Formats: sequence, structure tokens, C-alpha cells
Amino acid sequence: MCISCNTPLPDGSQKICRNCWDAIPALTKDHSLYQETRGKLLAEGCIDDLISCYVFEREGPFQHIAHALKYQEYKSFGVELGKQIGGLVRDWNVEVDIIVPVPLHRIKHRERGYNQSEFIAQGIASIIGKPIIVDAVRRTRHTQTQTTLTLEERYKNMKDAFETVPGASKKLYGKTCLLVDDVITTGATTNSCAREILAAGAKSINAASAALAK
Repeated sequence: MCISCNTPLPDGSQKICRNCWDAIPALTKDHSLYQETRGKLLAEGCIDDLISCYVFEREGPFQHIAHALKYQEYKSFGVELGKQIGGLVRDWNVEVDIIVPVPLHRIKHRERGYNQSEFIAQGIASIIGKPIIVDAVRRTRHTQTQTTLTLEERYKNMKDAFETVPGASKKLYGKTCLLVDDVITTGATTNSCAREILAAGAKSINAASAALAK
């Protein structure tokens, strides 16, 4: 059964039908949501550019994919989304030395058993052939969910929420980093994490996500 529309699927390995995949609005560089989100990210001075594939719509197919990836261990969705991001990185000639998935707090990681952004990073790496760094930055606070917060509350919630680990500069120094998350909304999480990576000596950071949300 398709996880979005409940249509029976002939191939048991599939979890979402082609109609639902095709129904997810794709992003382009001139899309208003892409331009708005990119502007918010770049305004903080930590991010140089943004790569993203889809529009996240409430109750739309992508929300079902994101939920299944996060909570139902459909990790193959993460890899597939990562491959699509990797294609854009390649097509847009985005410079990348290393790929860094946005980390989960250890409590959430223990509850879920995995970080969905790491599977997205794996998909990207399979396309562009760059290494994934998962042990250079960590989340220091178990922050509340961002979904119900205002823009100001989101930034306050993410303040000082990340730190680099001892020795991280050896992996980050002078590198152009692709910072990967599943969905970017205001950019508060991305910028908070990017700030610490830059402080450890990274040359520059490009943000990447499977989708953007309003």
C-alpha cells in the first residue's frame, strides 16, 4: 500500500506510488519559497548557498514520506532523496569537500535509533563521491519541536544548540561543507549548526535539504 494514498502497490518493495511522487511540487531556483528561504539563510552570514528539491505541503505526499523516514524506519526514502539532492549539487556545480548531516540530540537519537539526515547524506555521497562526517558536531540541548514556534521562538530555541567536538577542526578546517537536513523552514537549525562548523575553521557552508516548508 502507498503510504500517502493507500493505493495497492504491485511491487512489495515500494512504499509510495509514482502518482504521489509526481504530485510533490518540485523546487527551482526561481521558486518563491526557494528564494525566500535562501534569503533568510544567507542573511545570517553563515550559509553561502542552498540546494533543495521539493515543497513540503501539510498533509501532502512529502509529509507522509518525511514522517515515514523519521518514525517508521523507511530509510530507503532518505537515500533516494539524497540521490536527488546529489543530482542537483552536480547539475548546479556546487562545490563540496565534505557532507555533514545535522545531528540529533543523543536522547532523540536513542529513541529513534538513527538520524534520518545521515541516510540523506548517504544518498548524496553515492552521487557526488564526497565523504560524510558524522562525528565533528553534536547537539548539546534536547530542544522542543520547532513546528509550533514563531520565527523568533525558533531562533531562540536553537541558540547554542550545537557544538563541535574536540578535534573537529582537523576534519573541518579549510573545507567546503554541505550541511544536510531533511526539511528546512526558517533556517534557524541550519544556521545554528553552521555557526559552530565555521568557528571550527570550515572554509564555507552550503545548506541542503530534501524539502523546504513555509
